[in-house]
Parts: sequence; structure tokens; C-alpha cells
Amino acid sequence: MLLALFCIGATLLFLAVRRGLILRTDREIRHAGATLMTERDALERQADELEAMQAGVDAMKAKLVELSTDRLVLSRRGGKRTAASRRFIHEIGRPEPGRKCFVFRLAMAPGFAARPDAKAVVHPALWRFENVAQVWAADFAAAQMLTRSIFHEGVGVTVSGEDAEQDAVSGGPAP
Repeated sequence: MLLALFCIGATLLFLAVRRGLILRTDREIRHAGATLMTERDALERQADELEAMQAGVDAMKAKLVELSTDRLVLSRRGGKRTAASRRFIHEIGRPEPGRKCFVFRLAMAPGFAARPDAKAVVHPALWRFENVAQVWAADFAAAQMLTRSIFHEGVGVTVSGEDAEQDAVSGGPAP
């Protein structure tokens, strides 16, 4: 009789320990699933943001191509004074919280206009003046990538380094 009670007690203890282990494993799996879902949502938001940025880049490229076909009418004032006073700003992206404005100097690639297959994305008459790209991005590497995807040697533009940085939220210089 004592042996039967011991066997029943041992079986119940084994089942209770097994149930506890199953419940603990279930909690760990649910926690890992919740963590993975949170990470997936964050990645989807980033993918949507990148798609929106790419759509903006594509729209800007199309606008630049359209503008390059238009005839540019510039003031006939003194050439040196006009060139020094006029600045063309090519904006990429939008000012949003967490983004900064990076400024890159643009110049026409040497000898590009002489090439027979030259297709400039910026009207050739603009190169007499100062040209800059203002890029709104989260960091310098992203700004540089966006700038170089639009303005590159293939379209006759050289890009020089960053000049200034400005916060999107405050509108003032970044620390």
C-alpha cells in the first residue's frame, strides 16, 4: 500500500514538474515571438520609409530631366557679379524629425559637355553659378549615398564633400 502511494505521488510530482517546464517553455516562445514581431514591424517601417525616399529621388530625377530640356533664361547683368550672387540649390528629401540637412557642392564634370552622348540632369547654363545639393537624411553616409545616386559622373556632375549640417527639428546648426 505504501509502495502504491509512493508510486502515485512520484507520478504526480513528475507530471507537475513536466507541466511547469512546458509552461516556462511556452512563455519563452511567446516572448521570443513578440520580440520578433516588434522587430518585423520596425523593419517594415524602415522599408516603407526607404521606398518613400526612393520615390522622392525618382520624382526629383524626373523633374531634373524635365528641367534640363527647358530653355533657361538668366539675367544679362554683369557676368561675374551674377555668377557670384546666384546660387542654385538642389533639394533632396524633406526636413523631418531625426533628419539633418547636409550640403554638398556640385560642379560640372570636366569635358562632359563635349561628349556626344552627354545627357545632363541639370541645365548646362546653371554651371556658371554656384550649385549645391541640400540633402535631408539621418546621417552623412545616407546623405552621401542619395546625392551620389542622383549626381554622378554618368550625368556630368562631380560632388565635393559636406559643408554644413542643420537639424530638421530646430532649424539651427546641429551640435
